[in-house]
Amino acid sequence: MAISAEQLGQRLRTARGQISQDAAASEIGVSRSAISLMESGQRQVTTIELSRLATLYGRRIEWFVNPNADLESADPVQALFRQDPKLAASTAQAQVGRCVQLFRDAASLLRLLGREPASASMRHDLPAPRSTGMAIDQGQSIAAQERRRLGIGITPIRDLAGLISDQGVWAATLALPGHLSGVFLNGKDFGVAVIANATQDPRRGRFSLAHEYGHALMDRDQPASVTQTSNRKDTREQRANAFAAAFLMPADGVREVLYSMGKGHASRREEAAPDALSDEDGIRGELRAPPRSQTVTVADAALLAEHFGVSYPAAVWRLLGVGAIGVGEKDILLAQTIAANRYIWAVRDFMPDEGQANPGCDADVRWRIFPLAIEAWRRELITSGRLVEIGRSLGFSDADDILGMAEALSGG
Repeated sequence: MAISAEQLGQRLRTARGQISQDAAASEIGVSRSAISLMESGQRQVTTIELSRLATLYGRRIEWFVNPNADLESADPVQALFRQDPKLAASTAQAQVGRCVQLFRDAASLLRLLGREPASASMRHDLPAPRSTGMAIDQGQSIAAQERRRLGIGITPIRDLAGLISDQGVWAATLALPGHLSGVFLNGKDFGVAVIANATQDPRRGRFSLAHEYGHALMDRDQPASVTQTSNRKDTREQRANAFAAAFLMPADGVREVLYSMGKGHASRREEAAPDALSDEDGIRGELRAPPRSQTVTVADAALLAEHFGVSYPAAVWRLLGVGAIGVGEKDILLAQTIAANRYIWAVRDFMPDEGQANPGCDADVRWRIFPLAIEAWRRELITSGRLVEIGRSLGFSDADDILGMAEALSGG
């Protein structure tokens, strides 16, 4: 029995994976629309075209034309290298291969011991997002569902790799080329795996791991996917980004952090309450926030980043996503990324100078107290001298450093 045009088209789409239609068209010398028509079964594929596409996708021609061919037989590692020739040509090829072989060995050992590998976490069969807005909506919705399923509410995820592994998904970090942030692999013999680029800042690495976990939940029809600079506008990648942001920084959790800092409220808001003596009557009043008290500063965004274990820019973008800041405020905050990172490292990793007495507090205490002092100074509720005094009591010895940091962090 011959394969139908629709079946051939579906196999062409499956084999293409994350390779763009433009790239495939350029490779075989046709237009992008021709590739689209082939994949929808509306255009005949010549023998030469099919041969060239098979070579590009790393498949045998028989796989496309034999109706009994196993559609899941693709090797995910080879599919990965076909998507990114730079990866295949780099030393990372051997590292990825060894890592996946470890996953295969582990799965085999589990079966030898009479235990099946943990079944991978639930999958979501979603339509491919047709726009960036649809991609963001899908990603955020699945992130909220996953948090409810896991019973983690709005709390920060401390051991992300452990949580992912508990869901039956292999999770690892490897040194990959700089243009990659992570990869997702799906193999019949080892299951589902996500790998983040170990050369990234650890906070960015956490986001990459969550991003790839999003692919594991929403894109398991693919044997592999590569997250790289060249496909950042792909709606599936945008969907995984939205998932990672909402999974690591749930909207209600972000608002709770802001509320704990006295932020996130309207400058004026109407308050009302019922009257215990009457069903018809009640009390109403207007609450006005003090001037400048609702401005989200660099220090606030840095505190949010530290709370959820993400990078400062990721926290700023999430603030925009939940409506806590506007586009203009986002730009101002992102322009202060260097100052924010300096502040984060100073508070997190501060050590007293040699011969100086230990201030007797750890980073958690400094995270709670120093931002309060900066906010009070920003709103002119305490003097610069008092700010320096508090900073020194927390272990920051240089007055100029304290004031310079406060000036930079108040720029938002």
